[in-house]
Amino acid sequence: MGAALSFLIGTKAGRAVAAVLLLLVLAVIAYHQIKQGAFIEAEHEALQGTVNAERERTQDDAYLQGLEDYNLCLEYLRNSGMQHTECEQLRGVHKE
Repeated sequence: MGAALSFLIGTKAGRAVAAVLLLLVLAVIAYHQIKQGAFIEAEHEALQGTVNAERERTQDDAYLQGLEDYNLCLEYLRNSGMQHTECEQLRGVHKE
């Protein structure tokens, strides 16, 4: 171990090898930090998307809970291709 350390410090080639090793170690550390930062950023964006989706679902739930039966039926059948006449029997039915 002492001979290797003596070689690294004592010769120009040794100092060059030590400098290259040091730069390599610093590059690996920098790469790890950048990769870790990108991972954290991606995780944050995914979490933010989940929070936004949950807020939207909560707003939709509140909206749907406030609808009367007839309007709720129309809301569900709007894009289904079924006839809206199916909902006519609910017109005038009130929640108690």
